[in-house]
Amino acid sequence: MRREGTSISQVNTIKAEQLQFLRFLAFFNVYLCHAETWLFFEYPSSNCAAAAVSFFFMLSGVVTAYSTCGKDLQFGWKEEGYYLWRKLKKVYPLYFFTTMYTFLYADTASLSALADLSSFPKQLVRNLLLIQSWFSEGAFGYNGVGWFLSSLMFLSIFNLPVMFLLNKINRHPKGRGVLLGSLVGLLFLTSAYCYFTKSLDMDYWQYIFPPARMGEYLSGMILGVLVYSIRPYLKPGHRLRLLFTVLEIAALCYWFTMLFHAGGSWRCRIFTWLLPNLVLLGVFNCGMGWVSSLFRWRPLVKLGDVSFECYLIHYILIMQYAIFHGNQELSQLENAAVFLYCLALTVLLAFLIHNFSEKSWRTTK
Repeated sequence: MRREGTSISQVNTIKAEQLQFLRFLAFFNVYLCHAETWLFFEYPSSNCAAAAVSFFFMLSGVVTAYSTCGKDLQFGWKEEGYYLWRKLKKVYPLYFFTTMYTFLYADTASLSALADLSSFPKQLVRNLLLIQSWFSEGAFGYNGVGWFLSSLMFLSIFNLPVMFLLNKINRHPKGRGVLLGSLVGLLFLTSAYCYFTKSLDMDYWQYIFPPARMGEYLSGMILGVLVYSIRPYLKPGHRLRLLFTVLEIAALCYWFTMLFHAGGSWRCRIFTWLLPNLVLLGVFNCGMGWVSSLFRWRPLVKLGDVSFECYLIHYILIMQYAIFHGNQELSQLENAAVFLYCLALTVLLAFLIHNFSEKSWRTTK
């Protein structure tokens, strides 16, 4: 199917800058889970990573939709391939480096815990092809967080046809109602999927298996279209700004409160986080409150800009530090020092990698 117009690969991504710091906060929750050994304050670390990963999937859908909504898209096999290639080209170099780093050092004392050499070369090939999330064994092999990219690349295949359909629906006089109904239907189907797979290996079928995350991803896309369609009706003013400030604070409080109320085993991977993430992204995507203004402060935006790099390298740094220094008992002050040291090193390296990759990307464009 082809349609004359703008190719999705030519559409400039619209950055809602206030979302960037939310992206970093989500990464920080993943970091908290993986650095739990040195956690020096009370926090529901067993739930925060699942909530953050759900947020990442939904955010990816929101950003994809919001940046292409209203465009007369052109797509076909050529456009689909070019779009996926450009997407892969931006994320794969760092992913490849971190994967090979763990592979090359897997037979040493430093990183032996990161890879199972008995599965070589099968598992390495799966990781390099970004298909490890389709297999129940070894999904966390080598760079353990890489499974997220594996699932995300699968979901990205649907960007072109889904956005073509959502744009057509949005242009219809009753399109907003159809979108809302579709959103409710997706939430129901995702909830039903979580419930009916509770007797299976939920760590795989509700967390890693790529189609399991389609409800979150497509819900994010619908949310992005809905917010795009109502933004022209939100006229800036003191009262609206005050209202959205209250909503932003309430959305943040709701999200963090739900970390302490994740529910039973079949709910805590996807189901519990559907509404908190929808509310958080819906409110902050509008960007009308004072909290959004604060999150648009340049240092906070820059932290959000390096979230991808932080996500891919933090686990390796944490594991390497733990293996080098063993599992010795530490005081609270020492735990805090290690926790903050690994976090600071992650952010510093992320900035260096991000700046280098940005220069390389601009050179090759």
